[in-house]
Amino acid sequence: MYASHTGANIAELLSEALNEWNLTNKDPVIITDNAANMVCAIEILEVSHIGCFAHTLNLASQSALKLPAISCLLRRVRRIVTFFHRSTKASHVLKEKQALLNLPRYKLKTDVVTRWNSALDMLERFLEQQPAISATLLSPEVRRSEKDLCTLTEADITVAEDIVKALHPMKSATLVMSEEAHCTLSVIAPLHSQLLEEMRHCSGDC
Repeated sequence: MYASHTGANIAELLSEALNEWNLTNKDPVIITDNAANMVCAIEILEVSHIGCFAHTLNLASQSALKLPAISCLLRRVRRIVTFFHRSTKASHVLKEKQALLNLPRYKLKTDVVTRWNSALDMLERFLEQQPAISATLLSPEVRRSEKDLCTLTEADITVAEDIVKALHPMKSATLVMSEEAHCTLSVIAPLHSQLLEEMRHCSGDC
């Protein structure tokens, strides 16, 4: 599509496609993401519309991660993870502590702004390695070089665990909706209902 991606131009292109394939009399249903220009195009066409559920899940998750308490916690975790990524000494000590504590010798993960589930991955790995991280940051050889860097408090850990608990169903639902071999339209209603039920159980903690 070479023209500007306005709602009117998209509607014109879709209308041409519907006419070309003789679908105008078959009550077509169009599935799009939730961008304003796409919604506008569907309103112009006046056809049945289903918003992409995976995109809706993404928007909901992104909004949750922008809540002040969650955003603040993610910044703190990101700062600690970044420190380990740039400090060879800290990374070496971390491996030693992982071995002593019988933890998997995995590297810490950092999140990517464009992928909300990367924040979940970062928190899961951080929680898994928290004992080794804490021991490393308290070790004399690391404290000498980074005195103002502290690990999370017990309250922070609880919040992080609650975030992981709340986001896990969203990640699972996103994976289901990303299926390419089968149609996922019939899954939306039961999946949505299940997500709401699981979120109700988390609402007291998150």
